[in-house]
Amino acid sequence: MSEFWHAFSREKNDQQYNPTLWTKRLPAEELLPAHIAYTQEKSTLYRAKGVDSLAFGEGEFSGSIDIFRSAAVPANAPVVVYIHGGWWQWFSKEQFSYLAEPFNNRGFAVYMPGYCMAPDWHNDAPMESIVKQMQYALAAILNQAEEHAAPAVYLVGHSAGGQLVTMLQHTNWQQFDVSETAAKKLKGIFSLAGLYDIRPLVDSFVNDDIKMSLASAASVSPQLLPLAEQECPVHLLLPEFDTPEFFRQTKEYQQKLLAEGHSCYLKLAENRDHLDVIEKLVESEDEIMNYLLSHMQD
Repeated sequence: MSEFWHAFSREKNDQQYNPTLWTKRLPAEELLPAHIAYTQEKSTLYRAKGVDSLAFGEGEFSGSIDIFRSAAVPANAPVVVYIHGGWWQWFSKEQFSYLAEPFNNRGFAVYMPGYCMAPDWHNDAPMESIVKQMQYALAAILNQAEEHAAPAVYLVGHSAGGQLVTMLQHTNWQQFDVSETAAKKLKGIFSLAGLYDIRPLVDSFVNDDIKMSLASAASVSPQLLPLAEQECPVHLLLPEFDTPEFFRQTKEYQQKLLAEGHSCYLKLAENRDHLDVIEKLVESEDEIMNYLLSHMQD
């Protein structure tokens, strides 16, 4: 595994881990505002059609999950769980409700859990706390999937959400009161533009408000954690216009999983950047959406 990032300056880290600087479709200063406006407008419209809620967790790890299930989606439909990105400190599940529509239209129920932003945790382990909160969320989803006789649960995460969905593989579900039958409903993990070694972010703009230590970053890095057992394949979707560090991390994480004997597939999202890789999922016959759907066969 390459660790030359130790030699990176703060300026170099800020450049390598800011994907908005690497796309050409809009000036960098316009890209994020346009993404926010686009996703917010589409999400507001789709939420108006109806959304249910499921509570999960306990104490500081409690939260709520938005559930999107159109009239044509039965109670026993397969489930897609979407975990949003935003460097663990920006955005919310509500911002990305629009992504439920293409899955609902194809017969999937969609669950979107929310998590407490890293700077808002009142402890010295915010990143670990977010992972634990998402473990509680997925436990509630797996239990409900078993109750409803859903055939499969698929995890989809973008950017920071990509780190979270891959971290969820390292969960002992018995500790979260999930039966073996329910745990086995997890059939696939899809990380879009994710990161798998969080240590380089410690000396970057990402950590200015999170203030995680190097040890904390290592503890939430899927690249550094062994998988004793894996029940489902992992799909890594890499936007063509992401940064060299995103490319390096994605390829090294795939190599790690393959070396450990696990199923892992890498898909290049051609002509996509870090943000429109999820914006375009709602377009008719989108290549990336078709890839996701083709690998969501229970």
